[in-house]
Amino acid sequence: MQEVEVSMKAILFDLDETIIYDDAVGDAAYLAAATLAAPLGADPVRLAHDAEGVAERLWAAGPYFDYSNRIGHSATEGLWAGYAYGDHAAIAGLRAWTKPFRTAVWQESLALQGITAPDPSLLDTMAARFFEARRRYPLYPEIEGLLAHLKAKGYLLGIVTNGVPDLQREKIAGCSVTHLFDASIVSGEIDCGKPDPGIMHHICRELGVAPAACVMVGDNPARDVAGAIAAGMKSVWVQRNNRIPSDRYPATLSCTDLSAMIPWLETL
Repeated sequence: MQEVEVSMKAILFDLDETIIYDDAVGDAAYLAAATLAAPLGADPVRLAHDAEGVAERLWAAGPYFDYSNRIGHSATEGLWAGYAYGDHAAIAGLRAWTKPFRTAVWQESLALQGITAPDPSLLDTMAARFFEARRRYPLYPEIEGLLAHLKAKGYLLGIVTNGVPDLQREKIAGCSVTHLFDASIVSGEIDCGKPDPGIMHHICRELGVAPAACVMVGDNPARDVAGAIAAGMKSVWVQRNNRIPSDRYPATLSCTDLSAMIPWLETL
């Protein structure tokens, strides 16, 4: 039987490292906090690097790792999420647990440079500096023009992002293109994250479109592309930060600049 082609009606976007810079802003926040320890003789660049590794180690050993992994919430995000709302019991747990986690990251990172028993107020200040410095949401250069073009062509636009509700909603609101989207869903709001096709089907119901009429766009093959494949969608993989493509989860279109979507969509 000949396969019937379906017209594309909706374009779904991942958020972090697809629409907005995430890793680079996180790196800058680590360095901003680490610089506060320079008067103690710490090397800020090394301290920033060590802190990221320590955060990941403590996070993986913590009591909420399985939940965080399921919804796609990272150790670095744990350093600045507010956990202000959300129905899952783990949200309240993370709100309490991350307070000592944030100072422990800097205390253990300083110890790697032989700086032990630092003033607790310094650790609090470093944690607060990271919390403040991380709150930036710059767009990738092609995004604003691309979204405006897609909107003008009549596509429905959606955001499908993993993470805890308040943090991802803050990013969405802060990235200045929210008005162009018709729907958005955060994994922590429904306790279901990419690559589970459930989150894809959820936004399809909100938009009133079939999965086969959607394109999922993202930078993570194992989350975004795999989720699209499982949900029966076409996919676009954008290579950010020299990420390696995946033979296991091949995208329908691969590119380094999402503007390449425009001529590709016209062929569909």
